[in-house]
Amino acid sequence: MKHLGDYVLSKESFPKLDAIWKEFKSAVFQKLNEQEKFGRVNKALLKLIEAAPEGSFLLIEVLDFIERINADEILEHYHFNNFELWLNQFSHLDAHANRYIRGKIAGRWVPREAYQGLFPVGMGKVYPGSHFVTAHGSPDLDTTIASFWGWVDAFAARLSEGLHVWNIPGGEPPMQAEVPLLFYNVFGKDVFFHLAKHRTSLSVSGLDLVTQQGVEKKQLKESVFDIDHENGPQAVLLVDSQGFYLGEWRSTDVDRVQSVINLLNQCLRWYENSLHVKLISIFAVEKLTPKELEKFFETALKLKIEECEPAQDFTKKQTELVNDYLHKVLGVKQGLKCSFAEFAKAMTHLKIFDFETFISLIKNAKLFDKKGKLTENRAHIFSYLAEVIGALENAIYTVRQYVDKLDVALQVKTKVLGLQPHYVNYRADLEEIKTKMDGLHYLTVTSSDHNGKIFPIGVIQATEIFKPLLGTVSLRDFSNREETKVPQYLDIISVIDHHKTQLATSQPPVAWISDAQSSNTLVAQQSFKITDLYSTGGMSVAQIESQIKETQKNLKSASSKRILQRLLQKYLVAQRKEAHFVSPQREIVEYFHFLYAILDDTDLLSKISVRDVHCVAELINRLKTLMTGKEVEVIDLDDIPHDENFKKTAAKRILQNDEMYSLYRKVYLAKEKAIEANLKLAAEGKPSSIFDDTKEQNICCRVGQTKLFGKTYPTFAKYASKIRHVWLFAAKKSNEEKSDLDFHLHMISTIPGAEDLYEGKSKQFAHQDEMWIWIPSTEIAVEHLKNFLSSFRLCPAVIDNPMEVEFLGDNAKELKQIFEESFKPIPSKIVKEKLPIAVLRFKAGTINSRKALITPYLPKT
Repeated sequence: MKHLGDYVLSKESFPKLDAIWKEFKSAVFQKLNEQEKFGRVNKALLKLIEAAPEGSFLLIEVLDFIERINADEILEHYHFNNFELWLNQFSHLDAHANRYIRGKIAGRWVPREAYQGLFPVGMGKVYPGSHFVTAHGSPDLDTTIASFWGWVDAFAARLSEGLHVWNIPGGEPPMQAEVPLLFYNVFGKDVFFHLAKHRTSLSVSGLDLVTQQGVEKKQLKESVFDIDHENGPQAVLLVDSQGFYLGEWRSTDVDRVQSVINLLNQCLRWYENSLHVKLISIFAVEKLTPKELEKFFETALKLKIEECEPAQDFTKKQTELVNDYLHKVLGVKQGLKCSFAEFAKAMTHLKIFDFETFISLIKNAKLFDKKGKLTENRAHIFSYLAEVIGALENAIYTVRQYVDKLDVALQVKTKVLGLQPHYVNYRADLEEIKTKMDGLHYLTVTSSDHNGKIFPIGVIQATEIFKPLLGTVSLRDFSNREETKVPQYLDIISVIDHHKTQLATSQPPVAWISDAQSSNTLVAQQSFKITDLYSTGGMSVAQIESQIKETQKNLKSASSKRILQRLLQKYLVAQRKEAHFVSPQREIVEYFHFLYAILDDTDLLSKISVRDVHCVAELINRLKTLMTGKEVEVIDLDDIPHDENFKKTAAKRILQNDEMYSLYRKVYLAKEKAIEANLKLAAEGKPSSIFDDTKEQNICCRVGQTKLFGKTYPTFAKYASKIRHVWLFAAKKSNEEKSDLDFHLHMISTIPGAEDLYEGKSKQFAHQDEMWIWIPSTEIAVEHLKNFLSSFRLCPAVIDNPMEVEFLGDNAKELKQIFEESFKPIPSKIVKEKLPIAVLRFKAGTINSRKALITPYLPKT
């Protein structure tokens, strides 16, 4: 590998996956239900992570595993957050082991306090709910990469008790040459599907609030008396033998259900006692005949339950409840009107035969001789009486044992009392959860298998959803609540941004806001600080010692002193006894990400701050060090005077460096081809990426930018008219959907090509860049346009910039008057093209930063 550009970022898989997949494809595995499969898959993944060597960066392998599970349909749906949920709530790992697994996935196992430069985690602070790390709307490469590594670090630090969610509003970033290189090739083609959410507004769902704490699952064969709500579980979930959801057994259910069951039990107990007394009484008769005894027993069996003394005192409501209990639960169709003989027969359908045994005894009493005279064998008589009474007592006890099961209790709860199971799907939003909670102490959260059968994954406690804060958020490349509609119940605790901020938080966040051109400059510099404390760059102690000796021979230059300083730092790390690490592989992937994001956001360093320059130089040097296994500096800026030309001179040196050129050349050649193709697609009205970089700002503005290279401008010029029509159609549509969006602007900006920058040529373009402006015909829209023009005319890039404007539609005179009143004097022309927009033209390459040169001058509502 001669240059950095020759290095290929590629996917990797766990070893020995074939054996695991053989198990997943086996008939035994296929017979398992979805819950059991889910547990097996997660246990297998955990074992793979545990078996991997220390110092790994396993996110690549984990995402490959997830992609394979989905591709082979091993599980119905499998997302990275599913594994994290299992890791948190079902793996039974303690907090330390859990975080170590996270460290191996993230490629960075360091003390949690090391993340204090990124997140407020001092003094062991862990936040409730889930933590969201989000990019801004209409995500570009800069925000995508900054938020991605923000998520990796949040996941590794385990900021919250819940899940750690990476959010890219609206979906994956526009198809740029860097996206396959940095994401698809490394993390798989479905990385944005398996790893990220795509919410345009943040909100919590059932999955973010679910917990296993205080939850116990019970099967219906168990007794209600085995559950102690006061000293036992807070939430009892009822499941069948396969673990599928049936309902809940709440503390509030106990008395209500038991009161219904006890009403019938009272009747049975009264019947037992009454028969006991009467049986003794009848045998006290001086001359008892067989017919009298038979009539006695016949009367006892024909007695209806409603005739029992306790039933006589039932209220109307109690009568209805016991009737429903007998009919709907115990299968006694006659309800309270059934006789005890009919009740005994009904019990046989429930496999309770003891009542039949009792009836058989009283029908076959062998107490009389052939002449019908009662035997005088007292022992025989009392033995028979004891047997009859015992049989009845046993029958009633058996019934009570049966009805004390959770199976009957659940049926009484649902069929008699009408209390149906209360649950929500894990995707349910907060409003649905609050509505269904409706005074309950908890709500079951469920998922379903491919057959639609639901199973519980935990509960949401009522005390949790009414707390003022339900989760936390980290913002990357923006710092306001409006961009992704962050609700007040999510507290923003971490910000890295290079724009202005408008933010109020309930507690001190960690916020890095600077005037760097790229947010990834700030992200990279924070990453350097953590890495340098715990990384050896993959070097052994012997390698470091050898380089220290060699470097010490010549310390005349500032570069050699810096190299020695870094080697000494690595030597301290290597000598440290603490078992922490930063994976060299993670460093390589991370630095490539940061570098390409900065190049994209700075248009190949053509708009850049001093901070960006130094960061890019450091990224190149760090990458070369990691590739060669030797501490080096291939870019040195020491001899460049720190005057007003420093940025430009330093950027030129970096871009003409062979290592740097090897990185950006192939990407920017691919970009040129992509721009050509997308211009043609846009002109044909087909889906393209030309207008992907469009943002809604200040409520009333919709501002976009299309970047062209000099070589691609002829293609744009050829299709410009058609592309403007496509843009206007989209602008009008957005105004119809949101009437507040009444100021629409789109920039056509030319940026230098790779070859021009490497050769150091100061390219003077023959064409002009453009800015398209459209407003609907309303007074407020006119006011917004006038405000923009009045402010924009004072922009330094506008003051001495030769400009001209064309008005293409029926509203040309109105627009011309607005420009003459509110903008600096420039040549204007009316062109009859039936396109009601203004096209402002200016020197190519001079107004190419939306953030710095457009946003500060936009109107506000």
